[in-house]
Amino acid sequence: MKRVSLIGILMTIAITLCAIESASTPFGRGLFRYAQFGHSLYADMHPNFVRLDIPYCKNNPVYDYGNHSDKRYRWQTMGVFGLNLPLWTGNIVDSTYALSVNMHLSANLWMDLFDFSTSPIVDTDYRIGLPTITFLHRVSVGFLHNYSVQWSPFKHESTHIGDETQIRYMDRGYAIRRVNVSYNYTEFVFTVNEAEDRYAENHCLRLGLMLLWHGGWFNMDPDAGDASIVDKNGTEFVPYVKRNPWELYLQYQYQSPTSKHGFQGVASIEVRNRECYGYDLSVLATDDPKRLQKDKRVFTYNIFMGARYNTPNYDGYFSRIALGLRVYHGNCPYGQFRSIANYSQAGICLMFE
Repeated sequence: MKRVSLIGILMTIAITLCAIESASTPFGRGLFRYAQFGHSLYADMHPNFVRLDIPYCKNNPVYDYGNHSDKRYRWQTMGVFGLNLPLWTGNIVDSTYALSVNMHLSANLWMDLFDFSTSPIVDTDYRIGLPTITFLHRVSVGFLHNYSVQWSPFKHESTHIGDETQIRYMDRGYAIRRVNVSYNYTEFVFTVNEAEDRYAENHCLRLGLMLLWHGGWFNMDPDAGDASIVDKNGTEFVPYVKRNPWELYLQYQYQSPTSKHGFQGVASIEVRNRECYGYDLSVLATDDPKRLQKDKRVFTYNIFMGARYNTPNYDGYFSRIALGLRVYHGNCPYGQFRSIANYSQAGICLMFE
């Protein structure tokens, strides 16, 4: 597998250098230049821009630090600190084709700020990897304005629950204290109608596929709890062919024409098919017999509706701010809590793009 990874890295470097060499944009002029395409859509759970959510979430004892068992839903706070660092962007064959090479980074932070005893950190996730290559072809044929193909050859995601949450697991006598959700993957994205012109009406459709490099989505250290109640279908100790090593998603985003004051309506939706992990965090060490939860494929739904303000005469980073309502339903999308099915949240969403 190390040899396959090395081949993938070398292919990435070769494709990038060949594309840049043949570009119409001079190499020096394209360095560290902002790209108007290849950005995350608003329905993406892990976008490459900054987002703050204050959602009303379904409550669960395994992440409810203050033990508000009388409340089925509670207010929470989630922040995403995403970056899309430009390495090179330019046109190929005049303006018919374009290429961008960026570094996509993001980190999620889930804080229970409305538990006033301590406002604990519940979970943190981060994603980092090799440069992402996006190739755009402008066609302008009827409804079709352009299409793009994006490849992220190697990404790594790792998740960590907060210290206070893990200590509380021990105090409450849970059979599992921590699951190591950490994996490497490659990602392919095909997009129709990238919104290069940020001020125009646009319909964008995106299809994405994530494939694991090796191993499973998670594994568990025996010292972190009772590993006998973890479905090993997702761990690194079983053959790769048994592991559901893929995740598929479809996204759509509409943006209205921009008003003379710079405001624009935006609606975005995502449907994703992913794995709901095979363990039950709510099992107590004293339970007899202990429940074994099997992993399964689930659909998740993420919807954003709101308004965006575009800064006049500027179209770079942090030139747009959006405010709206975001609704999510599916398995919990954060860290080791992705084993929790039928999770839902709805609340205010603020984004800086």
